[in-house]
Amino acid sequence: MKKSKKLLSLILFLCLNQFLVKGVNIQPVERSIGKLKISIDPRVEILTTVQLLSNYPMIDRTSPYSREIMNYFETFASHEAVSMTDILFEKHGFSFDAPLGFMSYLSHLPELEQKIAFTHELRLRSGGGDNLEQYRKAIKQFSEISNFESFWNKRIPLYNQIIDLTIADITEMDLVKILEGYFNETNESYNIVIVPSLKGGYGHTITDADGKKLLYSFCLTSDMKDDIPYLHGNNFFDLVWHEFGHGFVNPLSEKHSERVSSLNKLFEPIRAKMSSMYYGAWKICVDEHVIRAVNTRLFELYLGSQQSKAMLESELQRRFIYIEPLIEKLKDFEKRRDQNGITFSEFYPELLNVLDSLLKIEYWTQVDVNFNGPIIGTIMEKRLAIIYPTCDFDSEALEIAKKQSLLTFDRFYSEMGGILLADTTALKTDLSGYGIIAYGTIESNLFLKRYAATFPFRIENQTIYADKEYTDKDLKFITCVPNPHNPQKGMSIYTALSNRAIQDIDDALHKGDFQFLFEDYILFLNLETVVSRGFYKNTNEKWTF
Repeated sequence: MKKSKKLLSLILFLCLNQFLVKGVNIQPVERSIGKLKISIDPRVEILTTVQLLSNYPMIDRTSPYSREIMNYFETFASHEAVSMTDILFEKHGFSFDAPLGFMSYLSHLPELEQKIAFTHELRLRSGGGDNLEQYRKAIKQFSEISNFESFWNKRIPLYNQIIDLTIADITEMDLVKILEGYFNETNESYNIVIVPSLKGGYGHTITDADGKKLLYSFCLTSDMKDDIPYLHGNNFFDLVWHEFGHGFVNPLSEKHSERVSSLNKLFEPIRAKMSSMYYGAWKICVDEHVIRAVNTRLFELYLGSQQSKAMLESELQRRFIYIEPLIEKLKDFEKRRDQNGITFSEFYPELLNVLDSLLKIEYWTQVDVNFNGPIIGTIMEKRLAIIYPTCDFDSEALEIAKKQSLLTFDRFYSEMGGILLADTTALKTDLSGYGIIAYGTIESNLFLKRYAATFPFRIENQTIYADKEYTDKDLKFITCVPNPHNPQKGMSIYTALSNRAIQDIDDALHKGDFQFLFEDYILFLNLETVVSRGFYKNTNEKWTF
């Protein structure tokens, strides 16, 4: 009898336990640092799983993690959630931040119920009607029949490793506290969601039923350690100060939409460049100008004038030509904020007054748009030509330089309108519409050799003549000059005394350490050993040390 009771109790316990487990929400793997949350979210992972199986283009299908997902779920590739992903993108342009943001309006799996009202804009971007509700139901069903929960649970150790590697790299500065302090305003939460299969990064702001703002930044991993992808800490300045800056700035351009629209003539001189970066509307362009002006001030205040100058030069090269007057006006805001407690929202109309004054004097006619550095200014070009060398008696060394150029092209530019050229082909090609990245020694890269006399440095007799003379055979040299085919665009040069020293010369780029490239030149042995760096003097269109 006692054995029967024990057996019955065990059966009841197992049944109850199974019921409880099935009813448990699948929670994100996350860490909190003050108000900042860094997570991998199962809602987003089920979305990207569906996107990977579809023809959706803004997704990375090349990584081991992505390939594992596609292999695991390939038998569900004909599911309605997959076909709806294609329809919503192809018919309505439901892409970029919209699908990712959409998932944040929903409760956690397995329920995946709507918990916050969709905005009118989000509904429009999905084609209206009940498209979002149908998509929600389809994704929920996909999760159930594919047993997504099992896939997620088996990979929780991996997700923890990704998060742990990411937070190990984060600066000790409280970036959210600094951001809120600058605007003199607060938001409810700041959420960085790491999406290993994502291509690109997107911000999205949600307002809950209580009117509180939840700020999201969805971003790809940027680096790899022991075969574990993670987000390098140097990206957090941009993620927190820029992406979350949208949560403060964008609502203000919406609130003052009529005033913003009245300044639309300012858009025409920069429309083509802005559109090439997907900033194809004047309101978006205003938001970007203001946020980038704020970021430049934050860099000046917390990272130093060198970083700030590099950021400003980079923004000017990308044709954010109204940024300098906005920066000067922000200095006035900072004084009044500290003295009188004015908020950014209260001050915002005065930034529009600045733009109005620029319209009246046709400011765009007074701006020098020729390339003026820094190195990162070339890398950020939408269209890039990457040139590799072909002339070196040391064939192994030549292959090293070519491999470096190929790695950069494949990782960053092959799907973004970039082109990969041999130096001999580059010499016969009109590159006036491109930024240029050229690899190799000056002698081995015939394109560099053609224009070497115009550079502010020389490399000859096994010596680099820059701010002083350098003869270390292992020294790497990255610099920038104007594109010889078009001075409004730049050319970054990755060179050394030999092509063997080119090995790993662009580690900073591949590790997402863009701050390493925020000057006009840098001589270094590795990322930790910098010999010299700085900016050129630019007088009478001649660059000198």
